[in-house]
Amino acid sequence: MANKIVNPNAREALNQMKMEIANELGMEVNTSGGNKTSYANGKQGGNLGGLMSKTLVNMGKEELIRQYYNK
Repeated sequence: MANKIVNPNAREALNQMKMEIANELGMEVNTSGGNKTSYANGKQGGNLGGLMSKTLVNMGKEELIRQYYNK
């Protein structure tokens, strides 16, 4: 499946969410990758990606519940 952008603002919103979660976890935010190895960047990003997915699923659940009870 291709990663097509449905909403152009979505990418910026997801990047902003990544930064917020990383800051909450006290993770070093380095957008360029800088002097780290690709392994180190991937390891840190993998942890963040899993948490981001969990957060998005919870947001979706909350929205579905809100829509269901506001009928």
